[in-house]
Amino acid sequence: MSAPRRAFMFLVIAQLLWAGNFIVGRAFAADIAPLTLSFWRWTVAFACLLPFAGPALVREWPLYRPVIWKMILLALLSVTSFNTLLYFGLQTTGATNAALLNSMIPVIIITLSFLCYGERIRLIQIVGIMVSFCGVLVLITRGNFENLLGLTLNSGDFLVLGAVVSWAFYSLWLRWKPEGVSLFSFVLLSIGIGDSFLGVIYFSGVLEAAPLELSLNNILAVFYASVPVSILAFTSWNIGVRQVGASLAGQFIHLLPVFASAMAIILLGEKPELYHGAGAILIGLGVWFSVRKKRRAIKVEPV
Repeated sequence: MSAPRRAFMFLVIAQLLWAGNFIVGRAFAADIAPLTLSFWRWTVAFACLLPFAGPALVREWPLYRPVIWKMILLALLSVTSFNTLLYFGLQTTGATNAALLNSMIPVIIITLSFLCYGERIRLIQIVGIMVSFCGVLVLITRGNFENLLGLTLNSGDFLVLGAVVSWAFYSLWLRWKPEGVSLFSFVLLSIGIGDSFLGVIYFSGVLEAAPLELSLNNILAVFYASVPVSILAFTSWNIGVRQVGASLAGQFIHLLPVFASAMAIILLGEKPELYHGAGAILIGLGVWFSVRKKRRAIKVEPV
């Protein structure tokens, strides 16, 4: 398998696992408070990763020290902010609004890349974004665009928007990862810093969060959010962005609604509709346009 295709595979895996996180979040919204889920998922992830990545982090600490403030910012944007804001936002806004706002991430990444680093926006990227975004609209409006007229903004929408902007900046600034450090030590450092801030908020009572009830279902939900989502998906996304850049990697975010819809049909018993297939085809075409036209220009970087 070629290096670009391997990078694309990691990006697809990340979206698949994150789609599962949406299903878990929806299924356990009434059982686990947003801040509680966010703190414990990262705590468990840190404990699982520490024995494997801890020695590497100790060896590579001299490489992190000169840019530690940048590492703190990356951790705040990803571990501390993104999912926490998303979980809180979904308490007061509908899934349709959240999905629409989440689909803005590729556009924001490309715009920030242009504003911050002068990266040229290719015509095929614009076409790919428009096609895949239309696919997202088909999914979230259930094939009836008149449903967009019923959308309203509330505090939850602004929280989700904050999560979206946070993740876009994180993806853009992954280029700050120091040369010569291993991916898992970088992920461990990010989780350790980000979860420390969550712990301060959680235990101080600044934001109200109910204790985690240790039922079997809750434990399984936290485990899924910790290992597949927090470690595997987080690592896969970092690999993909590192190798092909934030602008191209951002196109794969449009796959998340496709995977989430399929999981909802299989796991939650939702009935498949014609618009599911139409939306999936449009999103797939949009991603394919971006990947196909830019493949020759991809400079694959070592992880």
